[in-house]
Amino acid sequence: MQIIHTDDAPSHVGPVPQAVEAGGWIHVSALFGADPKERAIPDDARAQAEQLFDNLAAILAAADAGLTDVVRVGIVMRNLQQDRPVFNEVWAQRFGKHRPARSAIESAAFGRPGENARFMIEVAAYRG
Repeated sequence: MQIIHTDDAPSHVGPVPQAVEAGGWIHVSALFGADPKERAIPDDARAQAEQLFDNLAAILAAADAGLTDVVRVGIVMRNLQQDRPVFNEVWAQRFGKHRPARSAIESAAFGRPGENARFMIEVAAYRG
């Protein structure tokens, strides 16, 4: 197993890597729409989703992969009915015709206290 890290995406505070690669599979740890330098999360849902995909692309690039290598995405949204439409628009723009499997659930309790994260994703990608 190889740990994947880039300064172009936010790091976790604890002992959690941004991603790991094993046997061509890349597993991205819980990822938010935080700015990699300031660690600030935008208030706007679209800006937050766009930053989240920028972070994902940076982590995948550090593993010599890209969005077209994504196989599955698990999504947690703070308010699924309110934010899913804008998330889906950003999803379609970023993935284009590529359609990884996905699930989405709503949870009010994720991220760090005081942060305004609307989205969290976990990703599996395959670079075979």
